[in-house]
Amino acid sequence: MALPREYYSVDVECVATGRRHDDRSVAFVALVDQNERCLYKEKVRVDKPIMSYLTPLTGLRRGDLDNGKSLDTVIRDIKRFLGPNVVLVGQGVKSDIGWLHLQQGIDFKSSVDLGDFFKVYNPRYNNYSHFSLQHEANVLLGPGTIGSQHDPEHDARISIRLFNKYYANPALKARDEKRLIEIRPEPSWAKQNDYRWEGVCMAAYMPKKCFCGAPTYAD
Repeated sequence: MALPREYYSVDVECVATGRRHDDRSVAFVALVDQNERCLYKEKVRVDKPIMSYLTPLTGLRRGDLDNGKSLDTVIRDIKRFLGPNVVLVGQGVKSDIGWLHLQQGIDFKSSVDLGDFFKVYNPRYNNYSHFSLQHEANVLLGPGTIGSQHDPEHDARISIRLFNKYYANPALKARDEKRLIEIRPEPSWAKQNDYRWEGVCMAAYMPKKCFCGAPTYAD
């Protein structure tokens, strides 16, 4: 008999260890269950020199990671909560899965990316619009639900709350998701700072603004 699925939300925050938008290292990790209980939350000691803590985005500052655990230890700890019956939920969750080196079929069964789950067809541009977790939460859960600064526990909790509200209720989702287009998203923190911060490129999703030459997600 197949085990019942368990739904967890995982979130990873990174600091910049170079000027490129792909120069990132894991700095803060949280895992939340379907009842919004935080199962695990830990800062990670970064072994590389840190070029920027990306403080307005991560909330992290110099010294915050000095007593963090090694990444190998954090990954080992996280895996103790997981297994082949687990579904991982999150905004861009495939990136989090990659950062933590989780293996499908061993550490988790499948995943739900909220960015894809809440994409909406936009007739004005004849394509699908994707939104940030901040916009999804503030539109669908209420204004002020989430700000631009990220705490992994808070973001994971909001992700599972969105999942719980809409995943098993497609009629409610179809009704509410129209507002994601009707309400204009606030400019992202990266956009407000012209996609650079302390010499670090922040244009992973904006090729025209990239100055570091690394491949972008659009590529």
